[in-house]
Amino acid sequence: MKTKEKTIDIAKQKYLLFVDTETIGSLFVKESVLPFEIGIKVFDTETEKVVKEKSYLIRKFFNNKFIMLSTFSATKYPNYFEKLENDKRYKNCSVNDMAQDLTKIINRYNIKIMVAHNGLFDKQAIERLCEEFGTDNPIEKLDLLDTMEISKVITYSKDYSNYCLKFENIKNSINESAFITNSGRVRTTAQAIYCYLSNNENFEEKHTGLEDIDIEIEIFKESIKRLGNTIVKLNSTPTWREWSIVKED
Repeated sequence: MKTKEKTIDIAKQKYLLFVDTETIGSLFVKESVLPFEIGIKVFDTETEKVVKEKSYLIRKFFNNKFIMLSTFSATKYPNYFEKLENDKRYKNCSVNDMAQDLTKIINRYNIKIMVAHNGLFDKQAIERLCEEFGTDNPIEKLDLLDTMEISKVITYSKDYSNYCLKFENIKNSINESAFITNSGRVRTTAQAIYCYLSNNENFEEKHTGLEDIDIEIEIFKESIKRLGNTIVKLNSTPTWREWSIVKED
C-alpha cells in the first residue's frame, strides 16, 4: 500500500535514519532484488552529526560465495571480511537479528523518518527481505524522505545542467555517461550530484552501505541549505520524466 504524501518541518525531527542497501538479484526485475547489506546511520539534525551507525550483512546471502560473486559488489567481497574482523560497525547476522536490532535503534532514538536516495528502492528491498524470511519489517511505519526529491533544488538548476553537459563524456561503471541519461536528461544519482557539489567529476561511489550514506547526508544538508527552509515532502519519489531534456539526439 502506498504511503500518503505529506509535508513536515524536518527541523522538528531530532533524529533521522539514513539507509542504504546493497543488493543481489537483477536491477531490471525489481521483484528479485534483496539486500545483502543494510547500512544505517542515525543523524542528529541539531548537531548535524552521526550518533549511531551499523552495517548488517545478511548471513543467508553474505555467506554464500557464489551469490556474492554474482553481485555488483563482487570485487568488494574480500573487503567486507576485513571490516567484519576489524570494524565493530559491521555485523554478520540473520534477517531476524537485523530486524530486532534495528527496531531497538529506531525506538531508542524515537525515529519517525528514514532518508535515502531513490529511497523507495531501499524501502521496498527491505520490505521484500522481511516478507521472504517471515520477519517483522523494522522500517514499515517510517515515513520516507527521498534525497532525490529534495535535491531537485540542485538538479533543476541551470548550473547543474551545464555541469552535467560539460562532463557528459565521462563514463560510469556500465560504460554510459555518468552525467547525462540515454534520454538526454541530467542524471540524478547520488554520485552525479555529489560530483557537482564537491566539484570532482571523477568521484565514484564506493557502493557499500555506510560509505554511500556519507554522500547522501551531504546531499541532504546542501539541499536543505539551498531550499532556505526546512519544510520537506515525505513519501514522494520522483520519476525520470520530471527532469527536462537538456540534450537532443
